[in-house]
Amino acid sequence: MKKKKRINKRPLKISLICSCIFLILIGTIIIGKSFTKDEVNAEPVIVPITTTVTATATSKPNATSTLKNNETNNEPTKNFTVNKEGEKYIYDAAKVSDILNYKGKNDNQKIAFLTFDDGPSTTVTPKVLDILKENNVKATFFLLGQNVEANEKSKELVKREFNEGHAIGNHTYNHNEHNALFPNNIINVPIFMNDVKKNDDALKNILGQDFSTRILRVPGGYMSRAYYRDPNLPEFDAKLKEKNMISIDWNAEIKDAEGKPNKTPEELLNVLKEEVGTQEKLVILMHDTYGKMQTANALPQIIEYLKDKGYEFRTIK
Repeated sequence: MKKKKRINKRPLKISLICSCIFLILIGTIIIGKSFTKDEVNAEPVIVPITTTVTATATSKPNATSTLKNNETNNEPTKNFTVNKEGEKYIYDAAKVSDILNYKGKNDNQKIAFLTFDDGPSTTVTPKVLDILKENNVKATFFLLGQNVEANEKSKELVKREFNEGHAIGNHTYNHNEHNALFPNNIINVPIFMNDVKKNDDALKNILGQDFSTRILRVPGGYMSRAYYRDPNLPEFDAKLKEKNMISIDWNAEIKDAEGKPNKTPEELLNVLKEEVGTQEKLVILMHDTYGKMQTANALPQIIEYLKDKGYEFRTIK
């Protein structure tokens, strides 16, 4: 009997392996062609570890869902009355109000708040700022809206006040034009608050929409409304509380806007010395509007006098 011839299976295995390799190569080429040249050469996207979750591409932004520049999911938008540098010098407005209303308690800490009304002016304000900078002293400026918007230089002065760490307060937009704010010497609350908002809007347009100030100086002082027993004061007080605003008067001044005009720097300083007395906390009224250059001239002596008396300088927020 003839023996069956044994079939060599090795070439068959090699053939199958080659076929598989060929098919894999063909598949790779076909798949590779599905990528565009840009995708192949694209830079890899690096996602930082600190990346926060954002809305999906299909989300439509709206007034309630869009986060503002200084807002997070768990934190409300911050309001800036002073810049970061100025934060070191602030003193709470509510405490200052208590001091002025004789509700504050002495703590053996002598503090002077230099406050300037009716600015900015392109003549006096720059000199006041120069002197404050030279002496490393911060002040609080109660600005008048019509002066804020007077010209581009005035707007730059508002920015300079903020950038140099001073505090900014609201002194209404037009002070008392045509007696609209106080007809018959009685505060017209709706008109007054509209004037305050108009000034606030002017400041936001210069300093940014995150800017906000809660300190207000009533033209003539809140004390004058109380003195004349203004019947609309309760309504006014309620409106201030609603807006989270605090009225700030003064307990010392240099009287640069009353009495003899153009007092000399020495006369202005002497007035202040009489006003200071034994007070531990001083809120000093001065003006940096047009025609008050003698106030600027007196400022170095005023600062030196207060330093010699042991006062430190703070701002109001």
